[in-house]
Amino acid sequence: IIFINNGIYGMTGGQMAPTTLRDMKTSTSPEGRDVATMGNPLRILDMLALLNGVCLATRVSVHTAAAVKKTRRMIKKAFENSMAGKGTSIVEVVSTCNAGWKMTPEEANDWMVEHMFPYYPIGDLKNI
Repeated sequence: IIFINNGIYGMTGGQMAPTTLRDMKTSTSPEGRDVATMGNPLRILDMLALLNGVCLATRVSVHTAAAVKKTRRMIKKAFENSMAGKGTSIVEVVSTCNAGWKMTPEEANDWMVEHMFPYYPIGDLKNI
């Protein structure tokens, strides 16, 4: 499973997603996500990592060249795990949506590092 997490449903107009951060503005939450009425953002990878049969649950990013290389390695490992019958692999790619976030690519990368990474930390949750 490869899961791109940019905090919104970017391909359909930038609506709030289960992973939208607290106070993050979207087309369906223009004042920002209010956790009192909309609930907290879901850490999908953390939930899936608990399931039996999951052999790899990792969170990566694409904000630097080094991060892109690491992401590529982890996606390759996920396919290798599948072909070897080891179990289910989940790779969450924390990414930006410049258009949906209404930011330049540089601003979006900075915002992702400052706001997304603390809630969705990069690294392995499970790697058997």
